[in-house]
Order: sequence, then structure tokens, then C-alpha cells
Amino acid sequence: MKTLKKIFTIILMLGTLVFTTGCKKWLDVKPQGQATQEELFKTEKGFKDALTGAYIRMKDGNIYGSSLMWGTVEYMAYNWDATTINVTKLKSGDYNDANVRSGFDNTYQNLFKVIADVNSILDKIDDKKSIFTADNYGIVKGESLALRAFCHFDALRLFGPMPATPGAAPILPYVKSVTKDIHPLLAYQEFTRSLLDDLDEAEILLRDIDPIRKYTIAQLNPGRNDATPFPDNYLMYRQVRMNYYAVLALKARIYLWLAASDGSNKINAAKYAQMVVDAVSPNGAKTFRLGVETDRANEDFTMSSEHIMALSVYNLESIANNTFGQTGSIMKYDFNPSFYLSQLFPANERTSDIRYKEMWVYKAPIGTALATDVMYKKFLQKASALPENQVLQVPLLRLSEMYLILTECAETKVGAETAYAFYCDKKGIPFTKFNDGDWLTDRKNKMIREYVRELYGEGQSFFAFKRLSVTTLPASWTQSYYNGTPAKYVVPKPLREINYNNN
Repeated sequence: MKTLKKIFTIILMLGTLVFTTGCKKWLDVKPQGQATQEELFKTEKGFKDALTGAYIRMKDGNIYGSSLMWGTVEYMAYNWDATTINVTKLKSGDYNDANVRSGFDNTYQNLFKVIADVNSILDKIDDKKSIFTADNYGIVKGESLALRAFCHFDALRLFGPMPATPGAAPILPYVKSVTKDIHPLLAYQEFTRSLLDDLDEAEILLRDIDPIRKYTIAQLNPGRNDATPFPDNYLMYRQVRMNYYAVLALKARIYLWLAASDGSNKINAAKYAQMVVDAVSPNGAKTFRLGVETDRANEDFTMSSEHIMALSVYNLESIANNTFGQTGSIMKYDFNPSFYLSQLFPANERTSDIRYKEMWVYKAPIGTALATDVMYKKFLQKASALPENQVLQVPLLRLSEMYLILTECAETKVGAETAYAFYCDKKGIPFTKFNDGDWLTDRKNKMIREYVRELYGEGQSFFAFKRLSVTTLPASWTQSYYNGTPAKYVVPKPLREINYNNN
């Protein structure tokens, strides 16, 4: 804990975003404690600590510690119910409410704080390449570039235009430097090109040196009595770092987003998803595998074998109990939860689907007599339930998504059915072929459903709806509670960002 606190203190002293009123600009980046920065970046360890600090910041509740996982964006997708004014406004798309807008501003701010953290590293690392040992220069730089792209992409998904009709107007800054100067807004095409440029460079840097390609996951996640391939832990536990395969998975996710306006991008989306699916460890086994019934039965509810990139959250059990538990703030209620779940999980699948089976538990809220609410167990897992060589993780990229991308991007009905059938078998659901009459529409509707039930609580449903321009959920769901519009899908940027870029 002392080490983490020290790292976090260091990262707060790095060049980060300055948020003030008056003539200050929203995305001004002003280095603070310059002497501390120069001292920090004199050693390889200093660069490593700074990067660790960026990962720590990603766990902030305004981004991947809540809002962009099971929090704000899940309310926007109607995946949770609540009667608070803020949630009601989120669900209706009333983003001009002061409290709602403040929450989005905090998300925007913290995404760019992480970006500033890694930019502090990238600003110095090439000049200090000689201080690095072994392959650590490429590891640190590659991860930093990939994290910069990861956070920029989520800023785009939330605050950017509809991907089907992005237009040519400037939308967001792509921040690559630590400076007090204004970062200009880029048009969609230039912004997304910057995303891919960062990831292309990260892929090249990590491809031949990332330990995840040289060792098995078990070797990199050693148990208490196992031998370790490295003298320290920095290159271990690659699933909780932006590793080589996480770069490929993120590229697959981005190319699928780009395919909304240019279908040719599906080729690259499928290409990178397949590279992750085909990844093989030195022992010949698949690097990642889809979770199955035995994982669920062993209470590995987030399916750690699927984690391509995740955040290590040592106190996840406590967070989950306080969030999803019987006294927590998130449970399904308001309208009949059994009706909602029946749309996601048909009766004939409930006894076998590992995303449903014993994962949704009816509980009475504290102080009431009737067990009418539903508690979701995905994150309600104990460290003792995981394999010895795993840590509690919040997944940001999972193998399941790669199979959904392969299904959605297949050029033929047979190709789509092949990928989907394998996925269904592992998830414990009956596979049915896509309708012969209009298989493309049937595939789309099935993928919408899978994104919700597979990635529930992981912040992906709303973005899938936005990417696919969903106005109402498929008719087979027999409910009209969800209403998607461009006004709801495009969250306004902070007022200060809008005003200062219009100066």
C-alpha cells in the first residue's frame, strides 16, 4: 500500500490537466513540480512508476472505477433502474441538467488526466532511451501509446458524433504533448487516424518483446510457490497491462466502430479479432479461452481466462458488495425485473446460459419484506474463488467481444454462423442459424442482445447501441422502454471546452 500511495503521489505531481475558471483552457496541460519530473525521469524505475500511476488513475470512479463500467453508461443503456433525479435524467437523455453535466465533465477531465500522465512519459522517453535495460523501453513506450489511444477512443465514443454519420466538423482534441498551449479540435477522420497511428506504433514496439508472447499466462501469474521468469514483478501479470494482444483487441474494437460509416473497415476488425483468438502460448495452448460452465461454478464470474486487458482491483470484493450487494446502490427494480431479464434470457436458455445461471439473485432491499429486486453477481466474487495465479480484475477487453466482432464482420452467412456457433457452445446457449430471409438483420438483432447480456456491467451496451444507431431494441424483446436518438447518443462536451475552442 505504501508503494501505491507513493506512486500515486508522484503521478499527481506530473504534468496533468489544469481545470480553473477565467482565461484558463479546459485542456491546458501545465507541468507542475518540474524539478520532480526531471528527477523522476532520470531512472528507468521512474518511468515505470509513472506508468503504474496512470493505471492507478484509471481506477478513478469517474472513469473505469464506476462511470464507464457499471455506472453512468449502464444507466444510459437502461441496464439499471433507479428513482434518483440524476438517473432519470440520464435515461431520458437530459444532459443539460447541472448535476448530470457535472458528472460527464468529471469523466472527460479524468480521461484526459490519464492521457496527460502517459504524455509526460512519452514526452521524455525517447531522450532517455539509453537508461532502459533489456526490452523495457519498448514495453513502457508501447503501453503508454496504447493507453493514450484507449482513453481517447472512449472520449470519442461518449462525446463524439454518431459513427454512422460523423461529418467533417472538428470534434475533439487528440492530445499528444504536455504543454500549456491549446490543443485544437480535430475532425473525425484525423482523430481516428491518430488513434490508429498510436496503436500501429504500439503494436510494432510490443510485438517481439511482450512477455505475454514468450510465456504462458500461468507463468506470468505465478502462484506462491511457483518459479518466476523475471527477477521482479514489473513484467508479470500482463493481463492487467496494455499488452500486445490488448493492442490488437483495441484495434478490432476501433475498426468495428469505423465500419459504421465505412463497411470496408470490417475486414480489419475481423483481422485483429482473429489474431487475438488465434494467439498461442509457447506450450501450444491458446493464450486466452472463452469462459465456460466450470468457471461460473467455481465463482470466477468475470471469466478471468477471457481477460485480454483488465484493471487489478485488490478491494473489488468490498466495492462490489457496496455497489451490487443487498445494501448496495445498484439493483434492478422499478419495472418488473423478471420481465426485463426474460427479454435477455429466454426461458429455454436459462438453465444452461452461464451469463444467467445463478448470476441474477432475487433479494429484498434492506428494510422491505418482498424479494422483488435482482442482485447481479458478476463482480460479487472473492479472491479465494479465483485460481491461485489470478487477481481480482475489472475486465476492459475480453475474448468474448472478439467472437462477437468475428460474427458481426463475417462476409458470409456460413462464416458468421461458424463463429457464433462456437461462442454459443461455450456460453451454454442453443445455437440457431440466422434467418435465411434476412440474415443480416437477424445477425444484427442477435448481436445487440449478446452485447448486453455478455458485457453487462462492463459499460459496452450503450456504445454498441450508438454504433448500430439503435432507436428501439429488437421487436422480439416486446418492450419499448428504450429510446435511442442522436441527441441521447452524443454527450455534450464540457461547456468550457466548447467555449474556449470557439474563441
